[in-house]
Amino acid sequence: MTLPLIYRASRRSVWPNSAQRVSLAALPIRSASLSAIHQGFLKSDENARPQVAGSSEGKRLTYAERKKLREELAKQRPTYKIRKGKKDITEYPDEAKPQSRKARFYDPSSSFGKKSFVYQMKQGLLDDQLKELQEEIQRKKRSAVSAFKPKSASQPAVGSASRSRGARRSARSARDAGRRQRDVEDDRPMSDAQFRTALGSDEPQRPTRTVSRRLGSSRRAAVPDSGREAQSRHRKRLEPLSIPYTTAASQFLYGKSTVEAALRSSRRKLHKLYIYDGPNRRITSDNALIHSLAKRKDIPVTILKDDTGLRLMDKMAASRPHNGFVLEASALPQPPLSALGPLADDYSSNPGFAITLGHQSAEEAAVNGTRTFVPAPSKTHKPLVVILDQILDPGNLGAILRTVSFLGATAVGITRHGTATLTPVALKASAGAAEALDLFSISSLPEFLNASRQNGWAVYAAVANGPRGSAARQRRHMDLQDVEEADPLMKEPCVLLIGNEGEGLSRLVVKKADYEVNIPNLSGSSAVDSLNVSVATGLLCSAFLRGMGRQRYRIEAVDGIAADGEREVEGAGSLW
Repeated sequence: MTLPLIYRASRRSVWPNSAQRVSLAALPIRSASLSAIHQGFLKSDENARPQVAGSSEGKRLTYAERKKLREELAKQRPTYKIRKGKKDITEYPDEAKPQSRKARFYDPSSSFGKKSFVYQMKQGLLDDQLKELQEEIQRKKRSAVSAFKPKSASQPAVGSASRSRGARRSARSARDAGRRQRDVEDDRPMSDAQFRTALGSDEPQRPTRTVSRRLGSSRRAAVPDSGREAQSRHRKRLEPLSIPYTTAASQFLYGKSTVEAALRSSRRKLHKLYIYDGPNRRITSDNALIHSLAKRKDIPVTILKDDTGLRLMDKMAASRPHNGFVLEASALPQPPLSALGPLADDYSSNPGFAITLGHQSAEEAAVNGTRTFVPAPSKTHKPLVVILDQILDPGNLGAILRTVSFLGATAVGITRHGTATLTPVALKASAGAAEALDLFSISSLPEFLNASRQNGWAVYAAVANGPRGSAARQRRHMDLQDVEEADPLMKEPCVLLIGNEGEGLSRLVVKKADYEVNIPNLSGSSAVDSLNVSVATGLLCSAFLRGMGRQRYRIEAVDGIAADGEREVEGAGSLW
């Protein structure tokens, strides 16, 4: 309430020859800050900016005048709109036409767009001016330091009477100049005071403690580094790294085992190999092996030895452990699968089975291939194909591929919807097993199961609980021991269905299966009611493939005995 009274008392009356009347009771004592506000009110009326372009004598327009101008512009605009589709093509007068943001941005007379200070700073148009100002600061700093240095050993320096005090003042000013220089080089936002100091203001200003700690400045340092060297180091440390892609569909494989497996196999196209061989590299024995594998296939190899190269490899590997090896390659072949076909007629001599591929474009066919026969690993046992439905975690997906490949499954099918893809994370978790497995994608799992069962494949669905309902009545439920004793791969090819980590297989998919199989909980406690999906898959595959492993060991043992007998006969013949 006091501010309007002061303002009215300080103004001259509009009536001539009228006495100034001020109530002493209503006029309080003003403090210094209030007096400054009062002076600002008085000056604002004298130096007010015009609010509308073209206002006479730069005076502030009243509300009635602004309203009148708006009404005049409204009269000039047409009261109709002409549209061409959704586009407004009405012709407006030049004065009444509304100006868009794009038009204001490219208007040379407007300070909104390219003439703005923010745009010039972001586009680097003020870099030359900043460099000149930095050089000027450095010249002032060098001249201030050299003024107190003696020209020769016999001639004292200027101001020798106060040598110590002048040296301390010179060192302090040099430190402040160096800190201000580093503050300009920093790409973080600056306050107005810091910006004025950075542009060469003569006013000395001490940097804040946080800036000094961030830039690593020392209070004992007398003369900082030159501005150009500090600026180059700073830009080199903070410049963004761009990842060089050979093709748009390339992916970066990282990790020693993953890269080595991709180099040994020939299932995908390999573009470029990056090897880190810096001074902090601990294990360098693998570099020669990976380098030789790449040279055999004429793959370009880039050796990185500095911190910038290490940052580039970290970015390629998404900050995950890469062991110093990153390989740029095309996607892993994963053709679409509609059904598993019948086994080969001469399975004992040519073990394998046919497959029916789904539709794929010419580009997909170039990557995935069009082969319709999959070889099997055993002549005595039929193949086992594992189907993964809605596995969400790429780490679990990679661990399953590693386990399935180690135990000897023939192929793996991955449902297309709701399942993790073969990203570099999953490939790293597979430890190179994905390069040795036949991988397929399945769009409709129920249709795939129906078509595969018609071709003689038995379907086993992994469930969490024991036999219930129709499965118990029809005796089509099995556990691990039942599977080992039955050895179903001796009779027919099998499909093993693995479901989601939390929910498992859907009821629709389970009903399509011929048998249900589960892993019994032998602990007798409900504290842990399930296993990890990769562990459960390993146990189930081991139960299915144990008979094939025993048969393989028997064959190898027989072959070994026969080979030893032949060597003994040859040795006995050589004695005679």
